[in-house]
Parts: sequence; structure tokens; C-alpha cells
Amino acid sequence: MRLPGRRFAAISGNPAFRRMWIGQFTSDLGSSVTVLALPMLAVAASGSAAEAGVLGTLTFLTTWLTSMPAGQLADRYPPRRVLLACDTVRLVAVGTIAAGALLHRTPFWLLALAVVVANAASMPFGPAAGKMLRTVVPADQLPEAVSVNQIRGYTASIVGPAVGGALFAAGRAVPFLTDALTYAASLVAVRGLPAGAAPAPDERTGRPERPRLREGLRVLRTTPFLRSTLVYSQLANPAVSMLLFVVLLRPGAGGGGVGLSLSAAAAAGLAGSTVAPWVYRRLGLRRLMLAVCLVRLLAAAVAALVGGPVALGGALAAVLLLGPVVGAAIGATTMQLVDYEVYGRVTGTSSFIGSALQPLAPLAAGVLVQTGGARSALGVVAGLFACCALTVVLGRGLDVAAPRAAEPKADRVGVTSPAVPDHGPAPAA
Repeated sequence: MRLPGRRFAAISGNPAFRRMWIGQFTSDLGSSVTVLALPMLAVAASGSAAEAGVLGTLTFLTTWLTSMPAGQLADRYPPRRVLLACDTVRLVAVGTIAAGALLHRTPFWLLALAVVVANAASMPFGPAAGKMLRTVVPADQLPEAVSVNQIRGYTASIVGPAVGGALFAAGRAVPFLTDALTYAASLVAVRGLPAGAAPAPDERTGRPERPRLREGLRVLRTTPFLRSTLVYSQLANPAVSMLLFVVLLRPGAGGGGVGLSLSAAAAAGLAGSTVAPWVYRRLGLRRLMLAVCLVRLLAAAVAALVGGPVALGGALAAVLLLGPVVGAAIGATTMQLVDYEVYGRVTGTSSFIGSALQPLAPLAAGVLVQTGGARSALGVVAGLFACCALTVVLGRGLDVAAPRAAEPKADRVGVTSPAVPDHGPAPAA
């Protein structure tokens, strides 16, 4: 068996993957910079904290409502074209905010429009990037590729907000100018990637066939692995979010203690990303998911019994340490099992359904903390993790091992097409 470090070295030696990773890290870092700068700009421009909250709500609603059509769009065009279009639109949206800040004209409608446009453009980027990953990375290296991408995201989320605050202090427009430059850098990186496979042409018209949303729903409905992981996500996502908001909203929570807890949790997520492929290959999917559920259940239960900021911070760190592990395993397995041509619609539909309960998590955490205290809220979180464990035990299609070699085309589910390049670089258009 090859050592995990050698596997990471192999994926980092892939020039197309390295180009893709650098471009997306630059873009992620720019986006993380504006996560803090955008609400600060809204408050500075209008003096209204409520408007900053509305921008946050618009961000969630836009990403949720556009997830299914975004997946359809990612399946309609070659991935490089989608990536270029998304980065271009986001560059224009963020550049508009930067221009408004330079001119000291940032009305709420301008910020809201830019937020909606930028987040709507971000949604097709995810599934298109997944398809590009399958184009440039061999199947047996996908767990490492997904894990390295998670490391990229955690690193950007740790560094970005602090940088954004410092840049905003230097000038209101500076964070957004920086973000626009990162999108420009991402465009340069994407231009050097292979085009990726285009959808098969319609036999009657000779044009690419329009992807149908119901095909993604059909694959979800008929694939046991996807059904089981979707139910798991519907329970696990609100549970993790509730735990985060219990840490934020508990009585006596201080800014320093909360900040330390969040920093420790982010560092734990970064550490979890580095060991994710190794754990996946050792345990397989079902045992990995069950172990994660039980550890999370134990962490939440101990925090509920012991109480206090240390126990809460430890529980959050333990939960987020394991998030990247199971996330990388599910993501890599999805890439293995779902056909290239329907991948965007499947992941878009899964995202839409899997995040449907997410808005209820902050509300539920707030109500439980106010009415019964942090311990009662943690008891509910522990109950949700117990339900996750039951889902894993009863779920079908989870007895999947990590890939050890490129899988045959016939093993995929969904729409099959021998013309789709799943391994190795596709020829540039």
C-alpha cells in the first residue's frame, strides 16, 4: 500500500490539477476577503445592521434556489466554458461594488444586485469544477484531489476574513478590488485547462442536447448510495450548524472565547482534510460514516453533560475535524459512481434538497438556547447525530471502498457515453 504522503505528492505533480488548484485558491481567498468586508461596507454606507443581515439572507436564498438550474447549466456546456463564464460574471459583479466604493456610492440596491449576481454565477462553478477535476485527475487519485481542494477552502476561510478586515481599514474599495483581481487570476488559470467533454449532439439537429432536470432526479431516485447520503446530509448539515450557533449564542459567550473556538474549529477542519483519503481507504465508506456519527454523538453528549466554553469548543472542533473526512469520501464516491454527463444535475439537485433544512438551524438553536439553555440544545444536536448513525446503519449502497484503480465505464450510473473522457486530460478545444 502506498503511503498517504506519496499519494498527495502524485496529485500535486499533476500540472493541470496544480494550475486548477492555484486558480481556485486565489479565487477562494478573494471571496473569503469579502465575506467580512461586504457587511462592513453595508453598515458603513447606510448605518443599518439590518441591511447587512438582508445581504446574508439573499446570499443563502440565491445559492439555494439556483443550485438545480446551475447543475443543469454545468451539464449543458464543456466545463472550461462554464468556469470562464462564471469567473467573468463574478469579476464584473465584484468590480461594480469596488467602483461604487471608490465613488462613495454604494446604495443598498447595488449591493443586493451584486450579491445575487455573484452568488448565482458561483453555483454552476462548483459542478463544472467537479467535472473538470474528473477530466484532469485519474479516478484512483480522486480522494486525494477532493481532500486537497478541501484544504484549499479551509485555508482561504482561515486567512481571508482577517485579511479582508485589514484591507477594509485601508480603504472601503480595497477588499473588492482585491477580489476582482483574484477572479482575473482564476480566469488566467482556467484558460490553460483542457476544454473538457461537450454534451453529445442531438441526432436530429446536430446541436448539443439540452440537459433535462428530471434526469438528475431519476439518478438520485434510482441510486441507493445517493439516496442514503442525501438523507444523511439532511440530518447532519442542520446538526453541525446548530452546534455552531449554540457556541455563538450560549449565555456568557465572549468575543475572545468564541473567536478562539472558531479558529480551533477551522484548524481542525484543515487537519481533517489532510487525513481524509487515508481514513477513507482504510475503513471504506459505511464504517467511516458510522465512526464519524458516533464520535460526533459522543462529543455533543459530553458537551451537554459537562457544559462550559471548553467543552463546547472541543465538541465543535471534533465535529469539524471529521467533516472533511466524510465530505471527501462522499464527494470522491459520487464522482466515481455518477456519470460525467449527468454529474452537474445530480450534484445540483442533491445540494438543493440537502440544504433545505439549513435555514432552520440558527432559529432552532436560538429558541432552544433561550428556552432551555445550551445543554438542552446540545441534547437535540446529539439526537440528530444519533439519527445520522441510524441512517448509516440502515442505508443502502454505502458498502463502497475507495478507488484503487481507474474504474470501467460500465460501472457508472446515469447516462453513459463512451465519448466522455473520465480520466486524463481532454484535448483542448
